Amino acid sequence: MAIAALHAGSDDADCRFGAIHPRQHVIAYSVRAHWRISLALLLLAAGSTCLLTETITHSVGHLPKPQKSVVLARSRRQPVATPKAGRVWMPEISSAPRKLDLIERMDDGSLAHSSYFNVSLDLSAADEKASPLLAAYQDGRSEDDPFGLVLRASHGDGSAANAPADVATKQRRLGPVLGEPINVSVAPVKPAGAVRRLVSMPAHDEPLINIEGAVDIPAQEFAALAADLGAGSVKAGEELDLLVREGREGSDSLQIIFVRHKSRNGTERLLARRDNGHFQAVSDRRLYDRLLAEALAAEDAKRSAKSTAKPQDVKALSRAQQDYPKLVSHLRHSNVPSRVGVQVVDLLRKNGIQWEGEEKEPVIDVVFRKTEDGLEDLVSVAVNEGGHVRHFYRYAASDDGEVEYFDDRGRSVSKQLMHKPVPAGKLGDGFGWRVHPILKVRKFHNGVDYRAPQGSPILAAGDGVVIKISSEPGYGKYVRIRHDGGYTTTYAHIAGTPKGLSVGQHVSQGEVIAYVGSTGLSTGPHLYYELRVGDRYADPTKAQMSAGTTLKGRALDEFQSQVKRVESIANAIKTSATSAAEAVAQALRPGARQRAD
Repeated sequence: MAIAALHAGSDDADCRFGAIHPRQHVIAYSVRAHWRISLALLLLAAGSTCLLTETITHSVGHLPKPQKSVVLARSRRQPVATPKAGRVWMPEISSAPRKLDLIERMDDGSLAHSSYFNVSLDLSAADEKASPLLAAYQDGRSEDDPFGLVLRASHGDGSAANAPADVATKQRRLGPVLGEPINVSVAPVKPAGAVRRLVSMPAHDEPLINIEGAVDIPAQEFAALAADLGAGSVKAGEELDLLVREGREGSDSLQIIFVRHKSRNGTERLLARRDNGHFQAVSDRRLYDRLLAEALAAEDAKRSAKSTAKPQDVKALSRAQQDYPKLVSHLRHSNVPSRVGVQVVDLLRKNGIQWEGEEKEPVIDVVFRKTEDGLEDLVSVAVNEGGHVRHFYRYAASDDGEVEYFDDRGRSVSKQLMHKPVPAGKLGDGFGWRVHPILKVRKFHNGVDYRAPQGSPILAAGDGVVIKISSEPGYGKYVRIRHDGGYTTTYAHIAGTPKGLSVGQHVSQGEVIAYVGSTGLSTGPHLYYELRVGDRYADPTKAQMSAGTTLKGRALDEFQSQVKRVESIANAIKTSATSAAEAVAQALRPGARQRAD
């Protein structure tokens, strides 16, 4: 037992210490003896590696492959000198008020300059601030920045407060500051002359040679323009814009730097002047708009003087404030000349245009002009009352005729039937029932009597045609006129008529048609003045009758052409201001200089 136990303990000890058990066999490894096993292990490792490589390659193949950078070889160019060509002149900036200078034929047939202005008065607005365009026209301010007037006008409130931030913060410079200049040599620049705009919108074909005679521009300038434009005249319905400046050499003559020609069908051509005096076609309108912006801002000191308002016009406008308080206030705030304001009020009063309540206050659009001699006149008025618009236009029915205002249908609206056609007369018996001074019976007096000295002149109470010169027992000698309004006036008890007056002759209001007498049933020298409308008599001292001319035929066609011309002028003023404002805003916008370059 003891030996067995010891033997068992020995086995446990040998196992614990790694001894080989007698029952175990130890086989020594050698490549020669075990080559088959080694080959199998190698093949297994190689297969596993190939399988893993194939899997990775398949997965990577579905990923996007990066593009290889390709470097293009730059071809070396031989330096070539650019031939010298005429350059388009870019003007300097000068500050002054803007206006539309129109070269037009005046009533006497001469060509002259006129400055046209347009202002819109919204009477429903609480306050009407002065238009910068008109304020500059009146005051002749020159301290504004070059495009300040145009920018402020485009925002309508007369200030730059509402201008875009990138514009308002740069009003004192033409473009953004791109960086600090380094290594820059500066040469003194002689300021160029002020840029002006001259426009021709003729009612009839106008040769360029005639325009040349109306402005101080050398003949060779117009010769080059005619050759490059391909036309020697401006036709009716066309528009020719000339942007001009004073000569660089100090001469008093002007130089054309840019031309815009608009045909009847609206086709537009732009021509820019080159250094050699010829003109080249330009397709980019932005250049024209930039130059136009300067022209509108440029000052012509000789023609920017204050309005010479006459005392009588100022007083008349003050009196009109009683009937049209808000209108007069708006006219003054907009710096409309007093003479023009009086004409506006007078035109509204004669046509019975009045309004009550703020909801009925109209928008009134006014176009007026100032001629070279300083005379200011109303050109047109449009009264917009809740969508219903009434138009009135200034027009002379003939070359030697009196200027009147007509509605859009060619009916005169500026003349009212005269209540007293004999200036030296005093009102006697009025219209109505009376006891006849000779017949001693109660009869209805169909007219009114004016006592006046024998031979005193009697005037036509309105425009019309003489339809009768005759004599009757009651009337004595008399003259009867049919007016364009469809009514007639009779002038009786006259001594006679001027030499040459005949039936069928057209007479104008205020023209002498007879002389005071005492013919017929008369107690002494006086005029019997009678108004008949249709089949009834009316009191001529109270009637409000239009006494002007109603245009017909060729005269009406000429008037309609004039209306289109006035509307074109108004549109040109508005369109020019809008285009110039946009051009300036574009020039002041960040990055504009880089794009221009």
